[in-house]
Amino acid sequence: MRVFPLLLSVALVGWLTAEGVAADPIAWLPAEINAVARINVAEVYQTPLARKEGWIKKATESFIQQESFIPPGTRQILVGAELELTDNLKSLRKFSVIVPDSQFTLEKLSLWLPSGISTFSGKPSSQFGNDGYVVDVGDGNWLVSESSSRQVMSRWLRNGPTPGGSRLSPYLKTALNSKENSAQLILAIDLQDNFSAAEIGQELKSTGWFSSESAAKNAAEVLETVKGITIAIAVDTERKGTATLEFGKDATVLKPVLEKLVAAVMNRVGAASEDVQGWKWTVNGSRVTGTGSVSQGEAREMLSILEPPSITQAISESSSNSQTVPTANDRMARTSLSYCKSVQVLLNDLRTTLKKERDNHALHFERYARKIDDLPMLNVDPALLNFGANVSGSLRYQAQTHRMSKIQAGTRQQQQSGGAQNFGGGFGPFGGDWQQSVIGLRDGAVDAEENQRSKQVRFSEWKQIEDGLVSVRRSMTEKYQIEF
Repeated sequence: MRVFPLLLSVALVGWLTAEGVAADPIAWLPAEINAVARINVAEVYQTPLARKEGWIKKATESFIQQESFIPPGTRQILVGAELELTDNLKSLRKFSVIVPDSQFTLEKLSLWLPSGISTFSGKPSSQFGNDGYVVDVGDGNWLVSESSSRQVMSRWLRNGPTPGGSRLSPYLKTALNSKENSAQLILAIDLQDNFSAAEIGQELKSTGWFSSESAAKNAAEVLETVKGITIAIAVDTERKGTATLEFGKDATVLKPVLEKLVAAVMNRVGAASEDVQGWKWTVNGSRVTGTGSVSQGEAREMLSILEPPSITQAISESSSNSQTVPTANDRMARTSLSYCKSVQVLLNDLRTTLKKERDNHALHFERYARKIDDLPMLNVDPALLNFGANVSGSLRYQAQTHRMSKIQAGTRQQQQSGGAQNFGGGFGPFGGDWQQSVIGLRDGAVDAEENQRSKQVRFSEWKQIEDGLVSVRRSMTEKYQIEF
């Protein structure tokens, strides 16, 4: 048995009855961020869908049953990040602010935090996950940094909060404070001053979407003024999504190619999906808006651009409803099972994403590799940790291979000489290699050949992953006598 269902019940009562109000968490977000996600956890858990699907009971099992990593007793969570907008939205730095129930403290979670409770600049703190830090700043907010550098957290604390989040860009402040954005889950990305009309125009001309160069030029001039994109997910009896692109001028000229442009933009920000492709899109002045349904997996994929901290995994393994302390073997069995299930669900999500989307595969491989790396390692069987490391390494290798195939195709197209050329490489963490000699080919044939080689690596790696999963599940089931 476990104590966390009881803790969650207490936390839920706290949400409904707490009188204390935390200081504005937006005030803690640093100036350098250009993207932010906000999740109103307490509101989500009170929705009909959450009650129907039992999200309260599932909340501490792992993020795989929810849209995010969220500790028990959380009312709201903000995640701000500095994204590299020209490099597949790679997160350069990430900051999270957790607003717990007023009666919930770090001390109450100390039993499940690996390093216990210490102090950081005189404030209660703890390490979690892979050397991250969580600090109770004393105003009703917890600051979370997944960086192993104490300096990052120290500077964040020293800079302190700014009332109203005045350090944030105007777009992000509006996205967080607008009454229109009342959904429980919000993701906003500031895109202002990141695009050039000349560069966009060249890309648009090559698409063949426009009847004339002037039409493409007019569209490029509008796209250059993009301020940002906000994705909202509202939960009630089902999940409904709304995406809003804000421009600096009237966007009516985009109407003829609206769906194609939106698909390209959503793909660029990592939010393209089968669900989004079926949304209805409209233009109203300087805004382009899309609405439609969102599945659980798609919501998780959208929010994965800014993953909340993995503190939930570090604290989600409770003992029992009684006061008995579990044995070391029992704890390792539970945490190892949770880890194994998390890896399986992430792999299933990735398979689904790759089948649905033709582009940005390298981005998804890298994103899911990071997710696996971020899973908590405390009290997880070493054999499972080795398997997880092999899987994340394999996904990164597949991402690299995908990118290299594009580069090699371009190089071969420019250096075609008609002579034979040799290409080769390895199959990453699971071993294997390929060698092939080819003769000069036309551009289309070169692309097809390099794409086929990338697929060859991918098929081999996935077979090794699947065989490894079967093997490690069997060994874990035999070792702990529970079904993995």
